[in-house]
Amino acid sequence: MTHISEIIEEILVEWAYRVHDGMPNPKNAQHIHELRESMEELNLPNNVIYQVIQNLINEEENPILKKKIKYKTKDGEDKEGTVGGILKQGEEHPAYKDAKAMLDKDKPKKKKKEKEPKQVTFKSPEDYVGGDDKKSDKEDKPTDDKPKAQSNGYVGDKDKTLEQGNPNDSEEYNRDLEPDDDGFNERNKKDANPTPPPPLKLDGIVKNPKFPKRYLKVLERMVNSKISARTAKWSHFSDIEGGAGKISAQAGELMTMMGTSMSDEEFEELTNAMLEHEKQLLENHPEVFKKKNKQGKLIDNPGSRIVDKSWVKAAKQSRKAILDRVKDQYGEDAEIVATAWDVGNEVETMGLSDYKKNKGFSTDMYIKVKKPDGEEVLDEVSLKKSVKVNFLNSSAGKFEEWDDNLPENINQTVYRNKARKRNIDFINNNRQKVDELLNSPEGEPIRKLMKSKGLTIEQALEGGSRDRQNILWKAIGLLAKKGDESAKSIIEQDNKEHDEFVAESVKAITENPKMRDGMLKEIRSEFPLKAVSDGEETMAIGPNSLDKKTMKAIFGTDNYDEIKEKLVAEPPKPLFDKNGEPIIDKKTGEQKMSAPYIGYKVEASGEVFPIAEIKVREDGRGYGGQFKFEMLLHKDFAPRLEKAQSEVYGETE
Repeated sequence: MTHISEIIEEILVEWAYRVHDGMPNPKNAQHIHELRESMEELNLPNNVIYQVIQNLINEEENPILKKKIKYKTKDGEDKEGTVGGILKQGEEHPAYKDAKAMLDKDKPKKKKKEKEPKQVTFKSPEDYVGGDDKKSDKEDKPTDDKPKAQSNGYVGDKDKTLEQGNPNDSEEYNRDLEPDDDGFNERNKKDANPTPPPPLKLDGIVKNPKFPKRYLKVLERMVNSKISARTAKWSHFSDIEGGAGKISAQAGELMTMMGTSMSDEEFEELTNAMLEHEKQLLENHPEVFKKKNKQGKLIDNPGSRIVDKSWVKAAKQSRKAILDRVKDQYGEDAEIVATAWDVGNEVETMGLSDYKKNKGFSTDMYIKVKKPDGEEVLDEVSLKKSVKVNFLNSSAGKFEEWDDNLPENINQTVYRNKARKRNIDFINNNRQKVDELLNSPEGEPIRKLMKSKGLTIEQALEGGSRDRQNILWKAIGLLAKKGDESAKSIIEQDNKEHDEFVAESVKAITENPKMRDGMLKEIRSEFPLKAVSDGEETMAIGPNSLDKKTMKAIFGTDNYDEIKEKLVAEPPKPLFDKNGEPIIDKKTGEQKMSAPYIGYKVEASGEVFPIAEIKVREDGRGYGGQFKFEMLLHKDFAPRLEKAQSEVYGETE
């Protein structure tokens, strides 16, 4: 029997895997949806799933969950536990009913919203000309319920005000990096760059940092390390809380955050030092940092390094876009007091109250700006390396919310169960082949995978998780590679079913009214354009800034309420070459189709120009059963952004 702690651990691992940044957030509705699916895969009862989610959502806000309950065990032993702890253990707990009753009783009743009396503005006699019946041109203005813009331009319910003062002298900004150099060098023995050149030292380049000083050391460690499974995690470089996502992207964010607060001279010195170091590594160790192309020629392999010239270039471009926009928005004499990464302690030290409540929609870095009048305000930036931007990262699990009568052919739960049963059946029916494979040299990848997951082939055949299915799928793939026809047919079947699911999903999203309306409703509230329109944050997309001014240049308005009503879903369309001839897919022999997209319909002309490409893909082909629903910045939108950038701020570098 599986122990409860093992089940909990499995839920948490699966949940972390499913969310895009690996950091589940119980306040995020999509993350909660992913949690529900994780527990469904483990065949947990619906009441348990419901209770776990409710407890998780309410844990911080509801003190009743921490109250103690005395109860007797089945053996008559007197015990005590918390309401939340008891509920988490489910209905079999002897005090479950009492705990649930306490929770239900303590729930605050919803108050009826009282109607506010209509406000009447009384006119003075001066407002009338020629008697009571003749009004002047003066009219009553309707009451504007919209929140007033805060000092940084933000219009919304969050409190973006900052405590005035310099955070650079604070304990948080001056914390030493952990571990120290000796500890890190020991940790990094296998992953340190070969010499020559000697490890790059960045001390002394930045004299008076306006960012948490430890990040200069973090960047130094990243520059001096190769890419590996160990260095791919932030925790390898620092024991202090940091960012999430790909380590190279984190390095790029750090360079931009640091560089935005630095002088041009300091930043130039910093980036030149890193570029020169990279050049020397390539010259001295081509066997490590280069790869052979199809012609057998050695070429650069950027994937071998955490920080390469492309990330340095991206940081330079983003820095310029941010500084150009800051000077334009706040005035030429505006001064950057401090910058911070998207880490709660740092942002609150900068002066923002209640980081969790008031943080930006997708903010990666924070800037404390002193305006020419002396007031210090918060500026938030979402960083994107290039125009390859993912605007929305959701799941096909949302389809069930959009259409309560969802067809089975686009129901990912049905798809996943079918795929997993297929894999299990194949392995069971071909067990002798699989055992022979496992005991052969060709079976080493499966043995390594099983060891890393702590699973046997028998446990994998239980098939209730991604890890178990991954082992089965790996075995099928290796058998197919060896020429096994039955394994090949399984892979062909998977490809066919995957492509059908994607095609039918796209068709439903753009043609089924329920699906289309559900999707449009979601992006209208979650699309990052809203955060830009509200003035909450700007997006630094390569050398371009997507902000209120460039938004207005693109859409004719910076009001998201106006923009969202003109968002439309466009289905795939046949593609033609410049001569008007159909473009034929060489593999299928059929005419190629455009990708579906979210577009903006121009009222005057009826033109629809693309904003974001719609993409549906399985996360973990053959074994995951989890379809990502994404929206990526459309290639045809990028030129519009570049044109707007040029019009507003001048030519980019």
